[in-house]
Amino acid sequence: MAPTMTSVRRLLDVAAVFAGDLRVQTVFTAPPDVLGHGVEAMLGGLGVRVVPWRTAVAARYDLAISANYRGIAEVDAPVVLFAHGASRNKRVRQGHGRGSLRIPAPVQAFPRSLLIQNDMLVPSAIAVGHEHELAMLADDCPEALPLARVVGDPCYDRLIAGRARRAELRRSLALEPGQKLVVATSTWTGSSLLGSAPYQLDRLVEQLPAPEYRIVLLIHPNAVAAHSAYQLRVWLSYLAARGLILTRPEDDWEQYVLAADYVVGDHGSVTLYSSTVGVPVLLGAFGEADVHHGSASAALAEIAPRLVPLAPVREQLEHAGAQFDAAAMDRVARLISSEPGGFARHTRNLLYGMLRLSRPATPALFGEAA
Repeated sequence: MAPTMTSVRRLLDVAAVFAGDLRVQTVFTAPPDVLGHGVEAMLGGLGVRVVPWRTAVAARYDLAISANYRGIAEVDAPVVLFAHGASRNKRVRQGHGRGSLRIPAPVQAFPRSLLIQNDMLVPSAIAVGHEHELAMLADDCPEALPLARVVGDPCYDRLIAGRARRAELRRSLALEPGQKLVVATSTWTGSSLLGSAPYQLDRLVEQLPAPEYRIVLLIHPNAVAAHSAYQLRVWLSYLAARGLILTRPEDDWEQYVLAADYVVGDHGSVTLYSSTVGVPVLLGAFGEADVHHGSASAALAEIAPRLVPLAPVREQLEHAGAQFDAAAMDRVARLISSEPGGFARHTRNLLYGMLRLSRPATPALFGEAA
């Protein structure tokens, strides 16, 4: 069940555990979502079988897998719920009704109103990346705690394994010896880097000239869905003309993070995932009100330096590099997964158990199935 492009990417990691097993047929469907623009094209490019949503809710399936809450109560199947990013760090978007004044509420990693409907727990299992998320689930929706299964995180596993390929990836990106790659990353809310501090991008491009520096911008797929790739290109065209490299939702963002010398981000998942690769991570913006106080993103905010407006950018990057505490950053990274290297194995055990099928004798895979 993939209502957004971000969900598609995570579900490819999950569905890959069925690779080689002719007993399991996987189909995709896209529950309606205001941020669903681009999902149909992404799925079409993958060559998967796509079932229209109206057909999916009228049929019976052996198992439904989702990385989003959208539509999970409407399908006739046991539902396994995964995170679509790094852990459960941010406020979950819910429907907005009419009213005159928004009342601030605590950030919920596991919103009870979405997990329990009509006095029934909706999912049959909830996959989490790290054991500390169990405490978050106990706070937000204690009734769902028996459904939780700790499986780890696929991006964490790939990034840790990919650190050995850093030199190879830098060559593949045509980075010259000594050239610095600065990766800017923005999530999709109003408090994101693009939403609240776009001037930071202008400063990066203005003060870090080519060829000494190359600057790449990773934009959350939801921002692309909300505004369109065309609109983002138009908005950022003056920066692109001065050297900023814009990526697309279907691009491999992990290669840029692995090859980076510095990452400048916000409270989004890619910023947090960057804690795994052993380079300085700076915050160009950070939406404290959108972040769960017990999350790994909150832990990153405690140690990551802030890119301040008045000091020269180059000096701030160099200072962050000189003061970089690799051990502290590694402690943050380890909050993403308490099962390092185990996502594929644990996920396959979980899903095959739900299907009541014996597991294949081949090693479990993660990432898009060939």
